[in-house]
Amino acid sequence: MTRNQRSKRAIRLRMAQTGEKYTQARRAAAAAGDTSGGAGDDPGVTITWPTDSLGWFTDQAYNAILLADDEARMLGQPRVDPEHMLLAAARRGNVERLLAGAGISARAIHDAIAAIKGSGGELELRPRRSPASERVLRRAVTAAAARGVLGPSTEHLLIALGEQELPARILAELGVSSAQALVDADQELPPIRPPVDHARLERRAAQLTAHGVEPPRPGPIPPLFERFTAQARAAVNAGVTYSRRVNDRWFEPAHLLFGVLNAEAGVAAAVRARYGWDRPLAPAADPRYPEDEDMMWRRDPGNENVLAYVGSPHSRATGIFTPEARRIVAEDVIIIAERLDHGALTTGHVLLAILERYAYLTIDFIDALPPSREITAAVTGALPGEEDT
Repeated sequence: MTRNQRSKRAIRLRMAQTGEKYTQARRAAAAAGDTSGGAGDDPGVTITWPTDSLGWFTDQAYNAILLADDEARMLGQPRVDPEHMLLAAARRGNVERLLAGAGISARAIHDAIAAIKGSGGELELRPRRSPASERVLRRAVTAAAARGVLGPSTEHLLIALGEQELPARILAELGVSSAQALVDADQELPPIRPPVDHARLERRAAQLTAHGVEPPRPGPIPPLFERFTAQARAAVNAGVTYSRRVNDRWFEPAHLLFGVLNAEAGVAAAVRARYGWDRPLAPAADPRYPEDEDMMWRRDPGNENVLAYVGSPHSRATGIFTPEARRIVAEDVIIIAERLDHGALTTGHVLLAILERYAYLTIDFIDALPPSREITAAVTGALPGEEDT
């Protein structure tokens, strides 16, 4: 593609996104650097890209890109397409705020994808990003660079996704005709700056090629989405709350088990009540400040089984899932549901997933319960159960 062809293509693309006439679009594109053959051009034209594009992105965007893998898996779809990235980006951060302002929720995007592509296909635990998704990542880099940003975030992903057929169709059906216009009109995002110098982009690409990609901080977002029942989501969230109350740094399988076994409703609660199992008492975590004489643990008034850390105003709790805890809710619970031919993911499926792989990490709670084999048989017999989808 020649420089002139790239220029005209960029102008036509802007016309489609903004509704501007050709002269208006040409002037605006020139002002933004979109017709110069540099940062604003189609991705891959002038940049020597590293093998993995993830290193370009902010932690917020990096997490959304990783979350898209889970979105595809949850929907039973074999590869990660741009629409899964749109759904992941809509979960939190800048894009969640932008779309919420336009009256669009992640649930609405999820339902649109399911209606168009279906769900529940053959389980693919490690779905790969499609070529279209890789192009979205590169386009997000150039969209950010055209706005003077070297590290693209989720709003730049949204711009790139708005240029893809299915994400654009979904957004249009939900009331957003131009993703770029939505981003440009937002007052909370940083103002557009002069485009990033092309040589600087090339240097950054070379750095990423040489040194690889660092994982995001604070860590991958756990998937806890539409396929989980309301009771299962509440149980997981209760486990996260418990991990914070006892001031544990990470969210671990033991916290997840505590949340499930203390569920007020659902399959796990019904089995617990039927067999007369007691709710497990929560052990206290190691103190963060052992030298603090005033530090103490007190029984939480909101849950008699929890000893809450109240000694210091500071906390080491992050709520970040350990790899084991994340694997339970991102993969293992789906494997069990698929094996049993169940659609919804309930508290029962979560409990089975914990016991099947990580019982050894929950010994403080397991010791107070019947043998794992007995629990597994009881829960399996109670499934699929009745929980709110």
